[in-house]
Amino acid sequence: MLFGFTPSSAQRSTASYTRAKWWLVSFCLPFLFACSQTRLPESNVFQETANDQTQRHEESQISDLLKAEFTLQREGPNKAYDNFYSIAQESKDPAFIERLVRIAVASRNKVYIEQSADLWRSVEPTSEQAYSLAMQVYAQGERPNDIAKLLDTAMLNHVPLRFFPLYLEDNVRDSQVMDTLESAIKMASPLTQKNQFIRLSQAHLWLLSGQYEQARQQANALIEDPSTEKSEALYLILAYSEKNQNQLDKAISTLTTANQTYPQSVNILSPLLNLLVENEQAQTAIKLLDNTSLSEDDKLQACLNLARTLLEYKQPDLAFNVLNGLPQQRAFRNQIYYLQAIALDELGRHNDAIERMNQVHGTLQSSATNQMALWLYEQGRQKDINDLVLTRTNREYLPEQVTTISQLHQEKGQPMLAYDLLTKAVDLFPESDELRYQKSLFAEHLGYWDITLEELNNLLEKHPNNAQYLNALGYTLLTRTDQLDKAMIYIERAYELSDDDPAIIDSLGWGMFLKGEYEQSSYYLEKAWSILQDAEIAAHYGESLWRQRHYDQALSIWKTALQQSPNATILLDTIKRLSPSLLENHQQDENS
Repeated sequence: MLFGFTPSSAQRSTASYTRAKWWLVSFCLPFLFACSQTRLPESNVFQETANDQTQRHEESQISDLLKAEFTLQREGPNKAYDNFYSIAQESKDPAFIERLVRIAVASRNKVYIEQSADLWRSVEPTSEQAYSLAMQVYAQGERPNDIAKLLDTAMLNHVPLRFFPLYLEDNVRDSQVMDTLESAIKMASPLTQKNQFIRLSQAHLWLLSGQYEQARQQANALIEDPSTEKSEALYLILAYSEKNQNQLDKAISTLTTANQTYPQSVNILSPLLNLLVENEQAQTAIKLLDNTSLSEDDKLQACLNLARTLLEYKQPDLAFNVLNGLPQQRAFRNQIYYLQAIALDELGRHNDAIERMNQVHGTLQSSATNQMALWLYEQGRQKDINDLVLTRTNREYLPEQVTTISQLHQEKGQPMLAYDLLTKAVDLFPESDELRYQKSLFAEHLGYWDITLEELNNLLEKHPNNAQYLNALGYTLLTRTDQLDKAMIYIERAYELSDDDPAIIDSLGWGMFLKGEYEQSSYYLEKAWSILQDAEIAAHYGESLWRQRHYDQALSIWKTALQQSPNATILLDTIKRLSPSLLENHQQDENS
C-alpha cells in the first residue's frame, strides 16, 4: 500500500449513520400522509415548512450517499471519491471522513489523500492519524516546509509526534525522504525541535549520516531524561552509535539494558547476539538465546540470525549446532537447510553440503542452485551441473536460472557446457520462446549460424511481428551470409515496428554500410550511438566514419568506447584493422 492508514478504535460506523437517515425518513412518513387529510392550524405552518425542508434535505443526503456507494462498487474509488468528499464535507461526521480517507488511500491519488487528510484535521484537529497521513503526502512530494508547518500545528494542538520517527524508520532506505525529513526538522519552530520525538528522529538521521557522536549524545540524553517516552529505537540508535565509535563493550551494555527492558523483542536481542559474537563471546550469545523469553517464532528467527553471524565470523561448528537444535518448521525449513549447507561446506563436508543444499526450495531455490553450481566447479564436477539445474528448477523460473548458469559456464571458460544447457532446456521445454531465443544467440556466438537461423525462423513462425526476432535474424543473415537484400528486409521490418531500439538502428546502419550507402549508414549509427554507447555500435559507427575519411571523429568514438569496454572483441578487432596505433596509445595511457 502506498500510504499506511488504520482506523481509530473509537471510529463510529458509517452503516449506523446511513441507518439513522433511513430511520428519520420512516419516522416522518405517517406525518406526511396525515398532512394530506387535515388542515393545519395557521400557527403550525412555519414549523411544518421547516419540517418539509428538513425532510427533503434528509432524502437528498440519502440519495447522494446511495449514488456514491453505487459508484464505489461499480467504478472504484477514483470515480467515487468526489461524491464521498461532498457528503463528508457537508456532514462533518468523523466516522464518515475516516471512510473517505480509506477511499482516498485506495485510489492511490495523492491529491485525494491530501485533501481528505486536511478535511479530517479540520474536523478533528487532535487526530494523530490525520497528521501522519498528511505528512506522508508531503514527504513523498518533497515538501519539507509543509511538514514543518504540520509539526508546528500538531504541537499547538497537543498532538503527539510519535508518527514522525515511525515514518522515518519505515523509510530509512529512501534517501530522498530522509533529506526531506531532515530539512523539515531544520525548518520547524524551536519548540517543535525540542520535542522528544523530533529529537529521537534527529538522532536517527545523525546515525544514518555517520555523525555518530551527535547521535550518541542525543540518544543518551533522551534515555537519561525521565520524562521522555522510551523506545527500542532509542536504545538501538545509542548502541549502533557506540559500536561505530569502536566502543563495542558500551554498545553491548546498552543493548543488555534494553534487552532487560524489552525481554520479548527480537529487534533488541538479535543485534545484541551479533555484537557478542563479534566481541568473541559466542558462547555467551548462545546461552543468552537459550534463556530468552521470546515467542517461538521470534526465537527461531533470532537463532537463524545468530547462525548467519557465526558463519560470518568463521565459526561454522557453532552455527551448525545452533541450527541442528531448531524445529523443522515448514516456514523456516529452507532457511535452516540453506545455512546448514553453508556450515557443512565450511567444515569440509562438501558432499554433505551439496546434498543438504539440494533440499532447499521456495524463495531460496535459485540461490541454492547457484551455490551448488559453484561448489561443483570447485570439486571439478562441472559436468554434473546442467542435469542438476534442469531437474530441480521449476518451469516458470527455468529461463532465468538457465541464463545465470550459462553465464557461469562462460566465465569458467566452458562455453560448450553453456550451449549444452540451453539445448537441453529447449528440448525439455520447447514452448519456451525465451529459452529458444537464448539458444539462438549463443549458437551464433559459437559460430553455429545454421542453428541460429533455424531457431530464429521457428520463433518468427510463431511471432511474425516480433521486432527483436526480426532484427536478430536479419543481423545474422547480414553478418554471417551473403544474403544482404534478404537481411535488410527483416531489419527494415523490425525498424518499422520499433524505431527507437538502438540494436535495431545499429543493424540498419550497418546494413547501409555494407550496401555502400555511407552517409545513410552514419545517420543511423549516430542515432544508435546517441541512445546507447555500446562497443559494437561504436565499432560500426567508427568504421563508417573512417570510410568517409572523418578520422578524428572515428577515433574519438573509439576512444570513448575503449574506456567503457576495453575488452570488447568486435571493437578491438575493428581498431586493429583500421588504426592499430590507437590501441598502442591506449595501452600506454593505461600503464602510465
